Amino acid sequence: MNKPIERYQTELSQQLLPFWKKAIDTEYGGVYTCFSNDGAQLISKRKYIWSQGRFLWIACKLQQLQNENRLTDDFQWNRVAKQTYEFLRKNALMDNRHVVFAVERDGRHIADQMDTSIFADCFYVLGCNAYADLQQDKQVFEHAYAIYQKINNRIDHQTFKSDPYPIPKGYTSHSIAMILLNVAQELYITATSFSKEYEQALERDQLILINRILDEFVTGSRIKELKHSQAAGDTLLERHINPGHTLESVWFMLHSLQGLQQEKQETITKIEEVAKQALELGWDQQDGGLFRFIDHLGGEPTGILIDTPYEQLIHDTWNLKLWWPHAEALYTTKLLESITGKTEWTNYYEQIERYALATFPQTDPAIREWIQIRSRDGTPLEKVVALPVKDPFHIIRSFILLIELQERKK
Repeated sequence: MNKPIERYQTELSQQLLPFWKKAIDTEYGGVYTCFSNDGAQLISKRKYIWSQGRFLWIACKLQQLQNENRLTDDFQWNRVAKQTYEFLRKNALMDNRHVVFAVERDGRHIADQMDTSIFADCFYVLGCNAYADLQQDKQVFEHAYAIYQKINNRIDHQTFKSDPYPIPKGYTSHSIAMILLNVAQELYITATSFSKEYEQALERDQLILINRILDEFVTGSRIKELKHSQAAGDTLLERHINPGHTLESVWFMLHSLQGLQQEKQETITKIEEVAKQALELGWDQQDGGLFRFIDHLGGEPTGILIDTPYEQLIHDTWNLKLWWPHAEALYTTKLLESITGKTEWTNYYEQIERYALATFPQTDPAIREWIQIRSRDGTPLEKVVALPVKDPFHIIRSFILLIELQERKK
């Protein structure tokens, strides 16, 4: 076994998974995620479906790694996946088949946490689809696909909300095309076992979404997170870059292109340039690490304001160092290294790994995991940056994908 795989497996089994094994709700199913940033205190047992769907995806993938002898861990992830799936099927859906945003520990709905975010629906589908793939259950897959179709219909008709980041009036959001691409790509893999019709439809969806991102949101070598339907002027909303989202979107596109055997060199080159700019402009030359937000010319985001909560979020958090952009950057740079063979991607990867593993892991052996939210200089912060949760998804997903990538390279 080569050293990178050992490092990823060790990070999973010794640093990350011990924390989440203790966070599982064995009575009702699902997982607790409302912890303080350092992981020392459980501050609520409320369950955000966004995170529950993500945790189901993780449990399924960990069980698959166990089945393939790529993870030394005798924990019963299959049982956890089943309990989490059953919790979601019982409690996450409204009568109209929309997904609620959050529930109480036992699954009871909360009046002001209902149909407030299409992202909850998307992560519900990702989790259910992963469970269908693990169990090779066609009925579960068809359920996930039906919710996916409903998501697309709502987006087409603009009858959805997008908490915790409402899309300002007149703007379209890269995040919508991005998450749909990820969902379509994962459904496509499962569809190859069950339905040629769905497989073909999901192939078309992926190509449409990749072209939408590259044609509508890529300007020069950057991805605009928000784009106005008309010329809106030199606004903060159109000037800012989200390096983490850019790098995550890059690997979503690369995965789909690989799976569809559509790896045209001109497209790969364009995607490479997008990733490079996010890394070059997003890297903090003073303290290291990736900024949360940057201006498209580098540094603190600037531009005309139109008075939205999202602008305030950009101003308040632009120079924070968050766990998830670094986790996404680890996998994106290693994937680009694998595809292109270029040493510059090796160099980017090594720079990010040095920073991430020196900055984020919780050093208290009684807690472990990562301290996920930090100030510019790396000091831990007790701050909410999206949902009031310690999310289990990005770091674990990154290490799972890194293990799978290294195995494919053998």
